[in-house]
Amino acid sequence: MSHAKRRQNLIDRMESLEAQGFGCKGCSGTCCTYEANSMMVTPLEAFELLIYLRRNDLLNLELKEKIIGTVSQYRLDHQFGNGKRSYLRRTYTCPFFNHQELGCPLPRDIKPYGCLAFNAHHETEKAGLHCHSEQTILLAREEVDKNEGIINEKLKDKFQLIWDKSPLPTALINIWDMEVSDADLELC
Repeated sequence: MSHAKRRQNLIDRMESLEAQGFGCKGCSGTCCTYEANSMMVTPLEAFELLIYLRRNDLLNLELKEKIIGTVSQYRLDHQFGNGKRSYLRRTYTCPFFNHQELGCPLPRDIKPYGCLAFNAHHETEKAGLHCHSEQTILLAREEVDKNEGIINEKLKDKFQLIWDKSPLPTALINIWDMEVSDADLELC
């Protein structure tokens, strides 16, 4: 299943809310900053993003340094848990956030699931006060691809990853330099 299909119900929900006037346009992007962001991703989400960045020639030293800076600044490399389950979610400003209106340069069909499910519910939203994660659509999304758990386990085994979920910057740094073959891409 494609990365876009795995996200389609989340994208449909965002677009439905936007059509009703509840969207991110004009908001400062609080959900992307250390004030509210503790986004965690699975290995599959991390590899999908890495593949997108490679295919679009966006993997460069500047981005890597920005991501490493985020990991360091917010101490995301210090684990508080056993790797399977973090006992303390860490907040951080996303390294992709560009501090502008509609501040994320990543296309919707590649964004982490949690980002897509964090939606505005007020037409004049400016600071994230009426935004929340819609757990119902996240759960419905899990039903779309019953093989996703198997894919995550295969990626973990092949690349010797010890985490089920990790903060986005940490996940990307963990897999940044890995050699990913065409066969690996088929998993994603």
